[in-house]
Amino acid sequence: MDLQILAALEERMEWHGSLGSTNDRARELAATGVAHGYVVGTEKQTAGRGRKGASWFSEPGRGLAFSVIVRPTWPKNRWGWLSLAAGLAVCRALEEMNLAPEIKWPNDVLLEGRKVCGILIEAAEELAVIGIGINVNEREFPAGLEAVSLFQACGQEIGREAVLLRVWAHIMEGLGLEPPAIAEDAWERLAWREGEIETSEGIRGRIRGFGENGELTVESSDRLVRVSEADGVTRCGGEFQGPSPR
Repeated sequence: MDLQILAALEERMEWHGSLGSTNDRARELAATGVAHGYVVGTEKQTAGRGRKGASWFSEPGRGLAFSVIVRPTWPKNRWGWLSLAAGLAVCRALEEMNLAPEIKWPNDVLLEGRKVCGILIEAAEELAVIGIGINVNEREFPAGLEAVSLFQACGQEIGREAVLLRVWAHIMEGLGLEPPAIAEDAWERLAWREGEIETSEGIRGRIRGFGENGELTVESSDRLVRVSEADGVTRCGGEFQGPSPR
């Protein structure tokens, strides 16, 4: 483990035994001017949420629930890449554990087709909060959730601190990249590239890449469609039913 990275994170982290929402606390701190890269985490999150107000299941003391305050240098109209940049950071961290994660556009990370991580981006004027929930040492999940933990994937207890450190370091590194580089690396790890997907408008086609702000580009029989709403895409032959993101 890189001790310099560890020391840098320890100086920019606030950890709680219990907290309503790490994103909410991070936004409070951001208003005071805390530095780029500051982390808020908790052992137990009582009001974690995701896209469309959905909730996130996290077993206290076994999963990771944390938020990172970032101040991207990209133009504001490129902040749509933040979800893919965060997903890519999680993938790289898990790849260092000899796992093969995939990004489910735009805000989930999968292992063997099941959800291991959810991401929620909340942007403000000059900053954004990246909320991340990772299943680390959970043994089981509520019925109906197509989820998986790192413990289940690796067959052994995983150090949560090491996972946090790796993800944080890759987020900091990734925000130094330009969107074209993120697009290239995210494409290599993108789930559902093979086979057909369907949008909520009933358009069936194949994923062909990303738009200028991280949208999904889908090729149908007669046109290219850019999809910007994650809830509007399902995989033909079976809809993904993982847990909601943070």
